Amino acid sequence: MNPLGVQYADARARPLSRPAHLGPDAECDVELGCADAQFSFELARAHPERVVVGLEIRERVAEWGQRDAADAALTNLRIAYCNINVDLDRVLAPATVDRFHLLFPDPWFKAKHHKRRVIEAPLLAVLHSRLRPGGELHFASDIYEVALEAMAEVDGDPHSGFVNLVGPWRFARDNPYGARSKREAKTLGRGDRVWRLRWRRLDDAPG
Repeated sequence: MNPLGVQYADARARPLSRPAHLGPDAECDVELGCADAQFSFELARAHPERVVVGLEIRERVAEWGQRDAADAALTNLRIAYCNINVDLDRVLAPATVDRFHLLFPDPWFKAKHHKRRVIEAPLLAVLHSRLRPGGELHFASDIYEVALEAMAEVDGDPHSGFVNLVGPWRFARDNPYGARSKREAKTLGRGDRVWRLRWRRLDDAPG
């Protein structure tokens, strides 16, 4: 599906409510474009004290995910519709997220489709504004070209508002989160590498 399609152009996602039993100081992880949300489910199980949110542009998939979360009694997990290109600042309040996870986004190989790739300055500005001080942006891909392009957007821009946690222009080797997406499990099962990036939010706003 095309996230820039006219049917997704209008901002219409609803603000997300936090689980009532977790206070405003509870840590919050948000998976962007969660699809089947395996990562979010595993993270919610491993950390019941955290708010875990999976955001997905396909509304039916998001509905199925929220139903499965309810069936699994994961009261700290929310799965919701969001087009992150237009809706993210409506869904999440400023300075409420501790970690964003952008995992294995569609590569959009054709040059004419590169504009559909996710990591770019406008999104980085929104992510920065929704992260708490010291918050983290975690990116992973099994395609080197896509990961290198994401790295160039952040590490290559001194005004991105983020700093690479393992050093400029370096990939992080390990997964420290205690959860894997289905794509990560398949990639590692093939013996292939996950190209992982971890950035910390700087206090200064992008620009």
